[in-house]
Amino acid sequence: RYGADTLRLYEMFLGPIEQSKPWDTNGIDGVHRFLKKFWNLFYDGDNLALTDGKPSKEELKSLHKLIKKVTGDIETFSYNTSISAFKICVNELSSLKCNKKEVLNQLIVTLAPFAPHVCEELWETLGHAGSVCDAHWPAYNEEYLVENTVNYTISFNGKARFNKEFPVDATSETIQAEVLADERSAKWMEGKSVVKVIVVPKKIVNVVVK
Repeated sequence: RYGADTLRLYEMFLGPIEQSKPWDTNGIDGVHRFLKKFWNLFYDGDNLALTDGKPSKEELKSLHKLIKKVTGDIETFSYNTSISAFKICVNELSSLKCNKKEVLNQLIVTLAPFAPHVCEELWETLGHAGSVCDAHWPAYNEEYLVENTVNYTISFNGKARFNKEFPVDATSETIQAEVLADERSAKWMEGKSVVKVIVVPKKIVNVVVK
């Protein structure tokens, strides 16, 4: 019903490889859907739909975050957390509608030890000579993993009301000014006075009103 790659992935996804686990196929559909979603990154219907375009920062960040995670997990035999990382990456690339060969070629090589049959098929389809298992393992670049923005929780009198992103190097003064000027803050400050604004770096902004 599912194929060898689905079974292979599911067995790794069940938990740490050194632990005994009860056999249960209830979650195997989710792994099968992941493989189909991965396949659909390469195809638009029945047609191969890849481009030679330059990857965006978001696409490169998603890919290199995955490569770093999987490279470390393989060393420690933590295959179950690798499968989770693959699911996150494929979801992100699907949302970004990524069809860049530069990204997807490396994604195939990274997934090949886990799902060799589907990766071998795609590797050949993309015109590569030889087996994907002999391809050079991709290296991650820390430059692509640097966070440029920070997501702050904006609270009023200690109650979270919304979230707002700021550049990672934004000053407390800038953050305070933008929070107070944000239209979403208006209803929580209406008819009240701002006593003080507390900025916890890279975490939360709390506006005290009365």
